[in-house]
Amino acid sequence: MTFQQKMITAFLLFVLLPIMILGYISNRISTDTLQKTISSQTVQTLRAVDSNVMTALNEVHHFSDYLLSSGDLQSFLMSHEEESIIDLYNRRQAIAGIMYDNAEVERILLYSWSGELLYQSNDRNESEWSLSSKAFMEEMKQAAGAPVWLGPSPEAKHPFQRESGFQLIHGRLINDVNTLDPIGYMVLSIKLEVLDDIFASSGPIPSTELLVNNKGEIIYSVNRKWIGRRMDTASFEKVRSSEDGYMLDQWNGEKSLLTFRPSDFKLSGNENVWLVSIKPWDALSGDIDYIRNTTVVLGLFAILAAVLFNFLYLRRIAGFIQLMSRKMKEAEKGDLSVRMRAYPLKELNGLSNRFNEMIRRIGELILQIKTEEEKSRQAEFKVLQQQINPHFLYNTLESINALAAMNGQKDISNMTINLGRLLRISINGKYEVSISQEINHVKSYLEIQQIRFEHLFTYSIEVEDTMMNELVLKLILQPLVENSINHAFHEEKKGCIHIIGTRNGSTGYFYVQDTGKGFPRNVLERLYEKRDGTGKNGHGIRNVHERLQLYYGNRYGMVICSSEKGTTIKVSFPLAERDG
Repeated sequence: MTFQQKMITAFLLFVLLPIMILGYISNRISTDTLQKTISSQTVQTLRAVDSNVMTALNEVHHFSDYLLSSGDLQSFLMSHEEESIIDLYNRRQAIAGIMYDNAEVERILLYSWSGELLYQSNDRNESEWSLSSKAFMEEMKQAAGAPVWLGPSPEAKHPFQRESGFQLIHGRLINDVNTLDPIGYMVLSIKLEVLDDIFASSGPIPSTELLVNNKGEIIYSVNRKWIGRRMDTASFEKVRSSEDGYMLDQWNGEKSLLTFRPSDFKLSGNENVWLVSIKPWDALSGDIDYIRNTTVVLGLFAILAAVLFNFLYLRRIAGFIQLMSRKMKEAEKGDLSVRMRAYPLKELNGLSNRFNEMIRRIGELILQIKTEEEKSRQAEFKVLQQQINPHFLYNTLESINALAAMNGQKDISNMTINLGRLLRISINGKYEVSISQEINHVKSYLEIQQIRFEHLFTYSIEVEDTMMNELVLKLILQPLVENSINHAFHEEKKGCIHIIGTRNGSTGYFYVQDTGKGFPRNVLERLYEKRDGTGKNGHGIRNVHERLQLYYGNRYGMVICSSEKGTTIKVSFPLAERDG
């Protein structure tokens, strides 16, 4: 996979994918919130519907109470066998008149205590309306005069519903108003239209409200074709196992929001009834569809942005990185002539310039290293050329010393002895010597210079005894003393060189002080340049400072202070107890 393809993939993963996930989560949250909000409102509506249903059924209760307490009905049930045909006809006409006052009642059936049909309010064959449902009759007995309801059903075994229409069946036991003894049964067939006005949908969103019994059968719907239809088993189980609730399910071939709650209405056998409201989900989810469509549009826009980003910007960046990678590989192979071209984009052009500068600087450093190596090689060659057998030098100096002593040349003898001491330390191949050896070396140098310059200066050395056995880099004091002799004194005014050695914890210090005329500011600046290695002369001072830092680290080195009263050079170095 190329870098460009990786960048596009990363863009899609880190931009497009979060947008899609955010859209999905927003859609789910919006869907759940909408379901909860709509269902909460619908439950309130179902409570009001249930209250109205109970009000309508209570009116039927009041009507049946009126019938049961009617003197004509009581007399009809108690004496219909003894009365004349004319009296019986008159009582039946009176009952028919009572029913005429209540249009919701489609039919009245009166039964004797034994279950024999005594009266019906239409002309159907009486044998078809015999009280054949023993369970219904027994329940009316147990209710002791309280209403018992049967819901409509398309099943042929329904005892009171054998026509194409559906009715609610209201049954009650009839007691003698005087003795309270049971004397018969009354069954009212109630038209379902009594509930139609209550369940009629008048809101902006189409809705279907149902009454469902304990078996999941629809016992009432404004659309009569649903009566008797069973709800889906899984859906109804959720309805029956909850109080108020809602769910998304398929209804009549479309996704719908079902909201349900138990009704106060009870059927025969104390069977529960549920109110169910069904609303098409498409009619509710307009805002959610907007969120979903917006997410899709954003996704398409992100893809388009990725394409434009790739075409307008990413290809340039990828091309730049690939070219730089190729140039770097060429530089790794040793071709330091490679260069990046200029770019119109400021950021890319800046990187290109820095790359070119880096390659140029590397070339300069390599050239500098080669130059230094060549200088080092030449220096080593010169050292090899100038090497002399030390024993020959020592023997020669001893001969000179003997001749000087024989001829009374004390100064020559002292110079020869001190020169031998200098040579012994200089030729010694070790990097470090003890401080006592370094002090003896500088003493020998000072003795020689005193004779040479005819005692132009005096010197003193004070070093703490605890430092004498410590090790220090050799030949660091002699170049500094030489600098003082060469620059500080003149014949008209003699001076003094004072060397102090002290320690502070694990750090040792040498102070080389002179009482000479000091250095002007410009000369001191040049000395600092020599110390830093930028001057053309002063190799001794530069050599001391560089050797200290190379050997001990940048924490150590040399500091120069000068005034008209003299010059002080401070040298710092680490101290550690060592053997030998």
